[in-house]
Amino acid sequence: MHPLHRNPTKNASSRRNLTGASTHHPHAIPPELKEIERCLTEGERKPWLLYFSRKVVTNLNFCTQTFCNISDPTKSYSVEIQKGTWVSLLTVQHGWYLWENKISTYVSILFLLNPLNLKKIILPPLMHNGSSYGDCILSSPPTTNDEICSIFLFSSHCPSIFYYQLGDNQWTKRCFYTDIAWDLAMKGKAPREENLTIFEDPVYCNGRLYAGMSILCGYIIVVIEKFQPNGFSINCTPYRMAKHKPSLLICDEEVISRLIGSNNVLFRIEILHKLDRVTAVFVYQFDCSQRVWEQAENIKDKVFFISSHDPAFACQTVNPETEGGRIYIALKNCNYVYIYNIEEKSIVTSPPFSNLPENLYYSRWFMPDTGMTDTLKEGIGKSHQIREKESKSDAIYLKDAGDKAHTKSALPLDVVEVIAKHINDVLAYLQFRASNKLLRLAAPRIQWRSSSTMSKFDDLSMCPLFVFSEKDKVFTFVHPKYGLDYKNIINYPEGKRWNLNSEICCSKDGWLLLVAVNNIGFQVFFNPFTKEVSGHPIFHKEIWNIRCFGMSDSPTSSKCVMVELVKELPTITKAYINFAEGGGYRQFTFESTIFPHYNISPAIHNGSFYFLSITGKLASIEVTRENIIWKVLEELQAPCSTCFNNFLVECDGNLLSVFESPFAKGVQVFKLNESTMTWMKVKSLNNHMIFVGKTSFSAVANIPGMENKIYFPRFYRKSVVFYSLETNNYHTFKNDEVVNYHHMREHLNGTWIQPRWH
Repeated sequence: MHPLHRNPTKNASSRRNLTGASTHHPHAIPPELKEIERCLTEGERKPWLLYFSRKVVTNLNFCTQTFCNISDPTKSYSVEIQKGTWVSLLTVQHGWYLWENKISTYVSILFLLNPLNLKKIILPPLMHNGSSYGDCILSSPPTTNDEICSIFLFSSHCPSIFYYQLGDNQWTKRCFYTDIAWDLAMKGKAPREENLTIFEDPVYCNGRLYAGMSILCGYIIVVIEKFQPNGFSINCTPYRMAKHKPSLLICDEEVISRLIGSNNVLFRIEILHKLDRVTAVFVYQFDCSQRVWEQAENIKDKVFFISSHDPAFACQTVNPETEGGRIYIALKNCNYVYIYNIEEKSIVTSPPFSNLPENLYYSRWFMPDTGMTDTLKEGIGKSHQIREKESKSDAIYLKDAGDKAHTKSALPLDVVEVIAKHINDVLAYLQFRASNKLLRLAAPRIQWRSSSTMSKFDDLSMCPLFVFSEKDKVFTFVHPKYGLDYKNIINYPEGKRWNLNSEICCSKDGWLLLVAVNNIGFQVFFNPFTKEVSGHPIFHKEIWNIRCFGMSDSPTSSKCVMVELVKELPTITKAYINFAEGGGYRQFTFESTIFPHYNISPAIHNGSFYFLSITGKLASIEVTRENIIWKVLEELQAPCSTCFNNFLVECDGNLLSVFESPFAKGVQVFKLNESTMTWMKVKSLNNHMIFVGKTSFSAVANIPGMENKIYFPRFYRKSVVFYSLETNNYHTFKNDEVVNYHHMREHLNGTWIQPRWH
C-alpha cells in the first residue's frame, strides 16, 4: 500500500525542476509495484484495461487498481493505494493519472502521477472560483522529449478552458465565445447569442485541439491552435462538413461519443449501448486536408480504444489483416470488453477478466509510458482473432439492373424458356421465376430429388434467411443451415435524397424497414425478393427507436399497424401507434419505472402487441381505431430473474419467452399458460424453430435437422450459430462441436427475414 496524495514522505525526495511545478521521486518503490511495472512494460507495448475498486475504512479511502492483460484475460495485477477523502481522479492518459485535491470551493491542487514508478508532478494551484470542468486533455506524457506536456481542462457550462503547460508559473483561463462567434460570422453562420454551447469530446492531435460543438445550424468542429506565448487561433468547420454526426434515433440508449485524432485524420466514433450491451457502432472520418466527412468502412492500419471515461486513442498495428480495423470498447462495471470489426460491422465479446476485486466502479484504458511509439506489435489481438483464413466461397451476386420484367415482354415465350434453362444458380433461378407470370410460365418449379446434388436447396425459397449490411446499399443473405450467401444491391429511385447509411430496423413478410442513422425522416421499405422499393415515409411519422418497433402485417397491407416505444424521459416512455388505413398515428405515455422495457421487438399474439421488460415482466397493447389499451400483466411473475438477452415470439399459437444467460451459458424457453397466467418451461419445440434478434419469429422446420433449435444473429467463422434444446449447447451445422460464446461474432446491422417471392 502506498499513499496517493499526502505531503512528501520521508522516503521521497522533492526537487523543483520546472517553474511552477514540483517533481517528487520516491526513494523506494514497493516490490509488488516493481513487479507490475515489469509486467506492463516488458515486451511489446500495448494498452491494459485498468479497473478501480474502493472501500472506506474509518476516515481513510482505499482504492485498488487492477491492470488486466487484454491478450490474456487470466493475467491481472493489483495493488492497493490510499488516497485522501477529497482527492478525485480526473483522467488517465499517456500512462499518467491526473488527480485533483480540492483545497476549498474555489481552489484545487492538481498533480500528475505515474502509477508504476510513483513519480509525481505537483502543479500550481488552480484558481477556478467554483467553476466546474468536465473533459481533460494531456497533450503528451510529461516525460517526452518531443514536446512540452500541456494540460487542458474544459468548462462544463461554457466554451472556455483552463490551460497549463509544464514550465508555466500559473494556470491560464481562456474563453473562446467571441472567437467562435466571429469565425462563424465570417463564414456566414453567425449564431444567436444563446446558441453557443460547450466543447464536446475534445482531442489533441498534431499540435491542435479539436472539439465538437452543437449550435443551431448543426454540429461543427472547432479547431484550436496555440501560439507562443499565450495566443490561440480558432477555426470552425461549417456544419455541412460535419453532417454525419448520428442523430439519436435510439434515444433510449446511452451514447459514448469520441473524437480521435491520428496522423492527419480525425475520426468520430459513436457507440450506443444499454444494460452492458453494445447495440450499434458508427464510425466516420474527417480528412483534414480535403476537409470532408465520410463514413469509415475500412481502417486496417489502426486499432481504437474507447471507454466510458477519458478520451479515446488509436494505435498503429503491424498486422493490419488480422488485428487492424478494430475498436476495443470498455463499458463501466463490465468485467469484459467488446471488440468491434469496422469492416464487417460485427462484434465479439472477450472472455471475462479473472481475479478482479469486488466493488468495481469504473474502468479505463491504460497505455504505459515507456517512451515508445504508439505501435501495436504482433501480440495484441491474436487472442480475440476468431476468424481463420479460409478460401472465399463463391458468392452469388444479384444486381438489379433496374429494368424490371413485365407481363408484356418483348421476348417470345420460347426465347424466355431458353434463357431460363441457362440459369445455373438456384437463387438466381428463384428470383427469375418470381419476377412475373410470364417468367414463371417459362421457368417451371424445380423438382428436387433426394439423390440430386441440388437436394441441399430443398425448400430454400421459403426458409428464413439472415440478412446484414456491411456496405452502403449492399445486403448479404445467409442460409442458416447451408451457409450459402448471396448479395443484393438496392438501386434507390432517382431524384430522391436517399440516405446511403441506413440501419436495418426490422422485417415483415419479406420486407425490410431501413432507417437512416444521420438523416431524420429517411425511412424506406425494401423487398429484396421482388426488388420493390417503397420510399414514402411511414404515415408521416419519423421513427426514433429502431430496436423496439413492430408491425402487425406487411407494410403494403391496409390492415398494417405499427407500434414503437420511445423513452423520452428517465421515468416516461411514449408509445406511438401508426395506422396504414387512413394514415396518421396515435400516442400515449406510461411510467418506465413500472415497466422498464427492453429494446427488443414485440410479438404479435391474438391481435395484440406483447412486450417483455428488462425484468421479465409482460405487457400488451390492444389496438383498434376507436381504442388503445395498454396493460401490464402484474399477476404474471417473471420466469427468469437474470438474463443477458430476452426475446418474445409467437410459436404454434402460443406466446413464448426466450431468456439467454450471461456469456451464453444457456438458454431457457417458457410458454405462457393463459388460463392460469403462469410461465411453463418448454423442453422441446418439436418440429418448430425460433429465430431471434431485431426481428423474432418462429417457423415450421421443412428441412431435416433444423427443428427444435433457436437461431441467433451470430456466426462462428462463416456458419450461423444456433442453440439446441436437445443438447442444451451452441452449435453450427458445419460440425457437431460446441461453440464457445467468445468465439462468436454478432452482426449489429442485421435481422432474420422470411422470404416472400410474390
